[in-house]
Amino acid sequence: MKLRALTYCLIISLIPFLFSDCQSKDKNSGRAENPVIKVISDYLDQEGENGFSGAVLVKIPGEPPMIRCFGLANEELNKPNSPDAAFFIGSLTKQFTGAAIMKLQMMGKLSVSDSIGKYINGLPEELGNLTIHQLLTHTSGLPADIGNMSEVLTREEFINRLVQVKIATEIRGNYAYSHTGYNVLGLLIEAVSGTDYESFLQQYLFKPAGMKHTGYRIPDWSAIAVAHGYSFCNDWGRPMDSGWIDDGPSWTRRASGGMISTLNDLYLWHLALSGDQILDYKSKNLYYHPQPMVTISSNSTMGYGWRIITSSRNTEVVAHNGWNGRFYADFLRYTGDDVTIILLSNKYRKGNEGMPQEIAKCIFKSPYEPEIQGRNTVCLDSLPQNHLGRLTRDFLNVMANGTRSDFDDFIRKDLATHLIRKYSNKTLVDSLMSIQRQSGQIKVRQVRIYDNRIMTLDVFQLANNQESSFQLVFDENEDYKIRGISFSGPDGRN
Repeated sequence: MKLRALTYCLIISLIPFLFSDCQSKDKNSGRAENPVIKVISDYLDQEGENGFSGAVLVKIPGEPPMIRCFGLANEELNKPNSPDAAFFIGSLTKQFTGAAIMKLQMMGKLSVSDSIGKYINGLPEELGNLTIHQLLTHTSGLPADIGNMSEVLTREEFINRLVQVKIATEIRGNYAYSHTGYNVLGLLIEAVSGTDYESFLQQYLFKPAGMKHTGYRIPDWSAIAVAHGYSFCNDWGRPMDSGWIDDGPSWTRRASGGMISTLNDLYLWHLALSGDQILDYKSKNLYYHPQPMVTISSNSTMGYGWRIITSSRNTEVVAHNGWNGRFYADFLRYTGDDVTIILLSNKYRKGNEGMPQEIAKCIFKSPYEPEIQGRNTVCLDSLPQNHLGRLTRDFLNVMANGTRSDFDDFIRKDLATHLIRKYSNKTLVDSLMSIQRQSGQIKVRQVRIYDNRIMTLDVFQLANNQESSFQLVFDENEDYKIRGISFSGPDGRN
């Protein structure tokens, strides 16, 4: 497997959106580096070395925005990530939908207290009586999703499913996260505005904010790199390469989680929301603090597409994230502190979701020593020629041909002592032989190693031509002996 060098970059600029590539650190020698920025930059370097792929923007008081980029938007073509690379942003889409509703209310075309049946024809009475506010705050009782989230539905197919939906009246009025509700809001925006969802957002939100590469089919994606999504060592392609129809994403995610954007565009959006050119003061107040208030947890309430969090310092954080198993996006706006953190990643890696919080601790708990959040993943075509590889070969050999006596020897030699102390020898042998019966003869297709202590083997079962996987966990405190074994068959069962 071809190993690729770490790609990273840095921008510190008063107008970062004028740059399309990240500059290296040594080009920014004109001013002394803020110690907080240095801690964050050094921390991001470590995450980059540990496999983070994406782009990060950090804005703190008195300093221009810092942008750092790591990894590749397209590994096959060796295209680096940049502030202008386009990423799938998932549920960050919801705050654009919320802003579009507020814009329509500013224009006098609707009120968030209205029932949706006033604007969308043909809905059953119970569905039509839901209010716009209920959809925006996830209090409608609509299900999280309509059908299988991987299904690709046209507008008409989505509506046909929608009218058959059973509303959970027992939870209506309480917070229950619903992609469905936001996709219905997409229908409502089209019905009220007389144009399609994307065109309305382009005209009234994105263009006034100066955003050129946010949307679905309208932006010129050929002008920039559109990041591929990577997970479990596989390239899943660009967001629009699957799950899209002619005019954009499936309606299972159209107005709830299908948007593509860039780091620069999201910062422009933050700046626009900080002023009054998109939403006036009254509309923004309702955007962040709708009434009646909807509580999510002891320290957070639901805005119209944003989660409003009270920090440990009793300040307000306007935030949301998005994720689809390949891409991860997070947007934290400390509105009273002039602090903004935006993180976009195109490679699944456990721990990415913890990075924005570590950055925030560097800012608000300075001096602070950040902890590495992500697990580095190494992808190999065969077992490594090291101690982990030797232990794994022993395991595969006993799985292929082992008798009870062979399993006894394997347990004594290669299993961690805590397992031997916890379970009887008979229990361990019986468990391993059960896995042996399920797996049969196998061929290793790919090896993934996380943090040098967890190994996943993608295997091909020769007897039934099925794809399966083993996972081995190694005990770093005991010479990396095996402390956990699991097998996942073709049906996903362990």
